[in-house]
Amino acid sequence: MNLLRTFNATLARRPLATQVIVSGAVCGAGDAFTQYLTGQKSWDYKRTARFTCLAAVFIAPPLNVWFRVLERVRHSNRHAQVFSRMSIDQFLFSPFFNAIILVNLRLLEGFSFSKSVDKMKNDWYDVYTSSLRLWPAVQLINFYFVPLNYRVILIQVVAFFWNSWLSFKTQTPALEDPTIEAPAQYKED
Repeated sequence: MNLLRTFNATLARRPLATQVIVSGAVCGAGDAFTQYLTGQKSWDYKRTARFTCLAAVFIAPPLNVWFRVLERVRHSNRHAQVFSRMSIDQFLFSPFFNAIILVNLRLLEGFSFSKSVDKMKNDWYDVYTSSLRLWPAVQLINFYFVPLNYRVILIQVVAFFWNSWLSFKTQTPALEDPTIEAPAQYKED
């Protein structure tokens, strides 16, 4: 219980820093879990570090701000307010956010900006339509029941499994697309 109390106090005092640390740890764990499940011969710690960095730098901070923006969406009817927040999140924010995440992931892998955009274009539709099968329900729960400072944390707990799928989707193997040349570190001799 002391650990939970300490966590809650830290989250109240420093919500962004706490969300960044938790998001990075959960996203990195999701990638490591995926590597284990797919039977990789050795752990690719650089890949896990990329996913950790992606969550800590490109996911948690924007989500922290975004949830505060969504908090301003008000209706007299609680159900309409929650549904409005979820709809704005999923149909306005999520398409762009998914694209940004996919581009940044490829940049972290060493691809050029133009190659990163090309790869994002290949992956975006599948990632976004798959996200619509999970995230609207999660966001309804989030907006109905979860206090503001805990929303990014809930997202990252659910995202452990989502990130495992995303890691599998984007990393299996990136070399299979003949139209996109891989960075030198991924080329086979």
